[in-house]
Amino acid sequence: MAHDMDLNTAAARLESHIRVWRAEGLRVPDVLWAGDADALAVRIESPAWQVQLTVELHGANRARVFFLSAAEPVGESHRVSSLDAWSALLTESVARASRLRLVQARLLTNTCTTGWLDWIHGELWLLPEGLVRIRSGLLTTLVKSGGSGPTPRDPYRLVTHDAETVLAAHPTNKLIPFAGMGAARLHGGVTTSGLEVVMTDGTRHKLLWASWDPARRLLRERLLPLLGARLTH
Repeated sequence: MAHDMDLNTAAARLESHIRVWRAEGLRVPDVLWAGDADALAVRIESPAWQVQLTVELHGANRARVFFLSAAEPVGESHRVSSLDAWSALLTESVARASRLRLVQARLLTNTCTTGWLDWIHGELWLLPEGLVRIRSGLLTTLVKSGGSGPTPRDPYRLVTHDAETVLAAHPTNKLIPFAGMGAARLHGGVTTSGLEVVMTDGTRHKLLWASWDPARRLLRERLLPLLGARLTH
């Protein structure tokens, strides 16, 4: 039977991390205790980061991690069952905060799959440096905005993005950089449209989405100036 961690012991472990972070040049105030002493929290910042990190530990071994920025905040829930798990969460959260970047992105479709045998939809985002496909139902650091779905008038929006976390979250997640594209083919149908890409290193990517989304038109507008005759559409 699992037992709740003692928050005083967890606070002592946190203090050891704080000493290391401060030595590395991070800005970390003292540990904050909630009024009812049933939670502790720490805020971590760096001039080199584009986000502010807050980590909280509550009773029942529940932790919350927040990445705050000019974009929409990213909040995650975690269960930590031991002091080592608590340490690992602190270390990984700081590493992720250092990788997060704010980028202008556009949601092209939320019906994207990676082939006919992939039945789980995902989101396809257009970023300045490439395309990102994220399987639905998974926590990522690419902020998802509300709404019923993309429309031709959807604007670009500021999002927080961490390529390493996206790719690690699921095997069907994809990051397709424009700089590595060798050739591409856009195709459309009555119900399904798609994109096939051959990278300069020989890697192939296949994406499919519902034809009623504007992804095909928007991708043609973005890819044609980059690829020219190497884009079939």
